[in-house]
Amino acid sequence: MNPEKKTRVLILGGGFGGVTTAQALRRSFPRAAEVEITLVNRDNYFVFVPLLASAATGSLEALHVVAPIRQLVPGVQFRCEEVVGIDLDRRVVSTVASASGSEHQLRYDHLVLALGNVINLSKLPGAAQHGKTIKTLGDAFAIRNHVLAMLEAADVETDPNLRREMLTFVVAGGGFSGVEMVGELNDMVREVIAHFPAIPREHARVILLHSNARILPEMSDSIAEYALTELRRRGVEVRLNVRLAGATPHEAVLEGGGNILTRTLIVAVGNAPPPVLDALNVKKERGKIVVNEFLQTPDYPNVWALGDNAIVPNRASPTNEPSPPTAQFALKEGKTLAQNIAATMRGQSLKPFAFSGLGLLCELGHGVGVGELIAGIKIRGVLGWLFWRGVYWARMPSLIRKIQVAADWFLDIFLPRDFAQINLARTQSIGRAHYESGAIIYRKGDTGEQFYIIAQGEVEVLRERAAGAPVVIARLGKNEYFGETALLTGRRRNATIKCATPVDVITLARDDFAVLANSWLGLAEHFKSGELKISESPRATQFHNSNRDAAEANGLPRLRRRESGAEVTIDRDMFTFGRSAENQVIVNDAQVSRERHALIQRRADQYWIEDLNSLNGTWVNRERITQATRLHDNDVIQIGKTEFEIVTPQPLEIATRAFFSPRAFLVRGSTGEEIILSSDVTTLGRQSSNHVVVADPRASRRHALIQREGELFWIEDLSGVNGTFVNRARIAERVQLKDDDVIQIGESEFTFRHVVQNKTEDGRISDIIRGLDAGAPPPKPGTITDVLKDLDQPVHRADAPKPGSITDILHGLDDEPPEKKKL
Repeated sequence: MNPEKKTRVLILGGGFGGVTTAQALRRSFPRAAEVEITLVNRDNYFVFVPLLASAATGSLEALHVVAPIRQLVPGVQFRCEEVVGIDLDRRVVSTVASASGSEHQLRYDHLVLALGNVINLSKLPGAAQHGKTIKTLGDAFAIRNHVLAMLEAADVETDPNLRREMLTFVVAGGGFSGVEMVGELNDMVREVIAHFPAIPREHARVILLHSNARILPEMSDSIAEYALTELRRRGVEVRLNVRLAGATPHEAVLEGGGNILTRTLIVAVGNAPPPVLDALNVKKERGKIVVNEFLQTPDYPNVWALGDNAIVPNRASPTNEPSPPTAQFALKEGKTLAQNIAATMRGQSLKPFAFSGLGLLCELGHGVGVGELIAGIKIRGVLGWLFWRGVYWARMPSLIRKIQVAADWFLDIFLPRDFAQINLARTQSIGRAHYESGAIIYRKGDTGEQFYIIAQGEVEVLRERAAGAPVVIARLGKNEYFGETALLTGRRRNATIKCATPVDVITLARDDFAVLANSWLGLAEHFKSGELKISESPRATQFHNSNRDAAEANGLPRLRRRESGAEVTIDRDMFTFGRSAENQVIVNDAQVSRERHALIQRRADQYWIEDLNSLNGTWVNRERITQATRLHDNDVIQIGKTEFEIVTPQPLEIATRAFFSPRAFLVRGSTGEEIILSSDVTTLGRQSSNHVVVADPRASRRHALIQREGELFWIEDLSGVNGTFVNRARIAERVQLKDDDVIQIGESEFTFRHVVQNKTEDGRISDIIRGLDAGAPPPKPGTITDVLKDLDQPVHRADAPKPGSITDILHGLDDEPPEKKKL
């Protein structure tokens, strides 16, 4: 190893595998001059996942099962960021800062993949919305608060059916996580319910669902049978060969048509690899990266993987089976991996991974556990419980946490369980600010830190242009608000806000806005006592007989309720549907999600609709949408049982202007879809906020930018990881686009088409029609009716012309009346 060169080791993930690797590497290289070790994790703390169930039910203090990563890895550079892209060929990892949203690129010499699993409940409709997972510290708090809330609600509920739902607690999944969760939950409910005299103890039901014939399939039959018998003896209803199929707010839906009425569903299934690993061009099995016995990927010897992200061969296994994805194996893998990186840097031989394991342990509740240790030793009952506690206590990541956990367990013998419902919402701090006329409140591209409500004055919403003055797209006045888009989406500001008059605003910081977004009505009541009266300007959009002429003059589409004909102008960047009052469009239908069912979003001059993971779906023209879908004139949107129709104006000035300016569009290679580049700036990327959405795992959230300057169009790469290609060549800087250029992002291709239209010289009708729609084919001989039929198929299903509108245009431009002229 060259002593003058610092080797960069980049570790992705702050779980057992990642933290252990960082610790072992630092011990191997105590001098920072030799190696630069960087660990990246989305949160700044390590979670001791095996004890999360205990934290969720109050048998352990929640903060005692986490530890600050910076304390665990002294001498290691830590970055609190989310990994959004990995380029193995260029040795670059793209990250996004959790707090600011800024993107960074990290280069490495050795890369360690230890990102763990994510929860994917897409195959269980409604489970993501109405079920609770046990993966993070936030999950533990959410479960604790919800269970206590159900007990409090049941205590005062008079309807026996509703009370039965509130007192039914369901856990899906009979593996280690599910069994330990249901054991702890059962203890909590049975102990706490004694403090609710209005609730008979026998009314509480705790149910475990498992899809196989026995729980704990990793353990022997005798141990699994003991665990089943013990859970049932303690009051848990265990249903075997029963698979969860989905969820609604009031039931767990079972495969085969059955259901369990409940308000509490905890889902201990659905683990999946992180999406960022899907894009890696390495060998995988069941989504996991295949590595050799040294934990290297075969195609990239400087890329290493372990834990949940890898299939690790185990030299100690007599059958050569891969290592199980458990904490004890991840710890050992991390140490072996660190030794092998050090050996590679020093030119030494590598060490194969070999670990026979220390056995399997599972807690069934307070005082009862089971285990299978080395040499085939089986333990159960109190001894199994003590072994479970002792082993996990020894694995706690720091001495401080060991002392705190030991104290919690000791006091648990003498003190009752704490069942205070922890409300994490802090006191809302409402700020006030004053701006003079002409002042800029924020600019496009700024990070979103605050939400604004106008108490006095007016502001202008400006769209920046590549050349020329900004365009005023909206004017907001008293009781109206702005700044919500960046806070809801996590993106930077998409417009500039300028004061048209002196302005007084009420401001809410990001955290307070999160409370507002989830509880609009409560915040509205809070404001009623101040100067601003929310009730005077309700957020819900009022449908009425719209002034069609005014809407068309502004070029804005309208949303029409089909049953009543009432309309509303879509005059915001974001329009949400749902049952609650926080939505712009309230749909009072039990089939509609309460919070947010669907979203209409403006991208440049286009409008797109997206379903927000609703249970019953969003439908456009009788088809259920599964991704963001562009809206066109006369499209029919169905939300629950309510139908809406999109009415898009087609101002005359737009039609007559078409043949004086350049026209450009992209042709999507997979579908032939044609996308007009009507804005000065067009973004392409994976996020739905882009003008052109690229549904490709190799695409960055904002991957590329197309910019119009006069009659020229330029493309620029924004990804820095997987790159943007034009005509098969990767672009390193801004490149001018020419007609028929092929743009490639990941596996997706777009053909750029550019037609510059000149003003007609002789006023022929065929020239004018070409100007009205540059994408339409040359007119064929025939009547104007034939030409208009061709115009009914423009780029991207643009609005069909209104009766007589094109005839009027032609009448004004031709020497002869149109009815006398043959095309």
